[in-house]
Amino acid sequence: MHTVLTAVGAVATVWAVVSACDASVGTGSKPAVGKEALQNDIAARLANAGQQPQSVTCEHDLVGEVGKTARCAVVMSSMNSFEPVITVTGVDGNTINYEMSPALSKKQLEKEVSRLVSDAAHAPVASVSYESGLESEVGETSNCEVDQGGLKLPRTVEVNTVEGLMMKFDVVPVLTKAEVESSLLNDLAIQTRRRPDSARCSGNLDGRPGNTVECTVVTAPDTASFVLMVTTVEGDKINYTYTPRP
Repeated sequence: MHTVLTAVGAVATVWAVVSACDASVGTGSKPAVGKEALQNDIAARLANAGQQPQSVTCEHDLVGEVGKTARCAVVMSSMNSFEPVITVTGVDGNTINYEMSPALSKKQLEKEVSRLVSDAAHAPVASVSYESGLESEVGETSNCEVDQGGLKLPRTVEVNTVEGLMMKFDVVPVLTKAEVESSLLNDLAIQTRRRPDSARCSGNLDGRPGNTVECTVVTAPDTASFVLMVTTVEGDKINYTYTPRP
């Protein structure tokens, strides 16, 4: 087993409630749910679940056509906000059936991850940069770079639970390809008393037990291949083993 230090992982939960309802607001030739009605419905459902929002803001009405969507910004507190996606599931005359699913915008995700990493590391985070937000599908991932005092560290966010409007995700530490290669060379140098000439790995290694990456090591004139597998993640440590590839 080998241990490599990296930044701490964390877990975040966005709380809300299962939501599905009917509305009958007509606009023009098609029925629609007005943005005010959406705001009131979301606020009422959260309040009934014991989660009183500070604000709910919907920018557009929800047009009564199956598959049409709208997004609303929900602020629970200064440290907790999310952006549910409202999707039309059926239309019967002027009655619109729709459901809601949790999501985080790019800005919301960056803010939440910044808070989590800062709290876990007991150190300020200069910035967090994501390419996109996070949708509510188990297994959905988003990659980012966390800047902690000039040290830029990669992180992977992965959704592991979705229940109604509750979404839970892990912030997973990552060993970059270069870090894995350097670590493997150092460990082999200790084990064999000779540092290999080079190591080339197939990619980064996410700090989740069972994740693997393949590496090829050259010690002239010989070449050997290894499979590295994460065994445990303990706070700011990723533990892994490596075995010869068959």
